[in-house]
Amino acid sequence: MLVTVRFAGLFRRYTGERERDFDLPDAAGPADLLRMIGNEYGGRLPPGLFDAETGRFHRSVRLARVGSGTIGENDALSDGDEVIVIFALAGG
Repeated sequence: MLVTVRFAGLFRRYTGERERDFDLPDAAGPADLLRMIGNEYGGRLPPGLFDAETGRFHRSVRLARVGSGTIGENDALSDGDEVIVIFALAGG
């Protein structure tokens, strides 16, 4: 399945790209996509934001479906999804 990832704010600065398509296996979920993003751009990210050993981002990094909301860890991704990488901020 093809998923388009948009990078905004600091992520755009870190990656040097506005968006990129990722080709994922059909059963892939948000964690798989984040791992692919981290493997691709981890060397450009500040220390502590992505752990290459575990393949996980810091807990403040989330995915949101464009036009919807945050994508949970157990939510499904679909072919043609457009997602944005965001920092979850505390506060209200």
